[in-house]
Amino acid sequence: MLIYLNSLADDILLGLYRIGKGREEEKRGEQELLVEMLCSEVELSHNEDGKPLVEGYHISISHTKGYVAIILSKKHQVGIDIEYRSERVKRISKRFLRSDEHFTETEDLLTVWCVKETIYKLFSEDHLTYQDMKVDIQNKIATNLMKSRDVTFVIASTHEYILTYAWL
Repeated sequence: MLIYLNSLADDILLGLYRIGKGREEEKRGEQELLVEMLCSEVELSHNEDGKPLVEGYHISISHTKGYVAIILSKKHQVGIDIEYRSERVKRISKRFLRSDEHFTETEDLLTVWCVKETIYKLFSEDHLTYQDMKVDIQNKIATNLMKSRDVTFVIASTHEYILTYAWL
């Protein structure tokens, strides 16, 4: 079921689709959402790093419990991530926080996790680690420390999930 479809800026399309559980549902949801977004069927493949590919577009895809999110652009590099709200993020925060990122609240931790996943996808060719990225939630800026490049990100959230996306 299509939840959200919007043209953000220039040629950037964002779609959110409700799916069932399991990998097959994720694949089905990806295809159905792409048809909704592009008004035709397209071939979705992946490069050797697992990055999704659609001819003629920059694309990023994310899944979480019950949802698939896709961002597309012909002109801009794009990244997206969606995370289901859970306290689990507190248990894994040491894996993705830098020593100079002092977040403890679940909302902040989920946002940082989401943003770092988004930036990782946006700069996929750099193969960034979590330590190569720094997030400033208040100013909605993430930094690729490897390239000293700041990126503005967008946050959208509901009681079920946090979604972040960015483009260059």
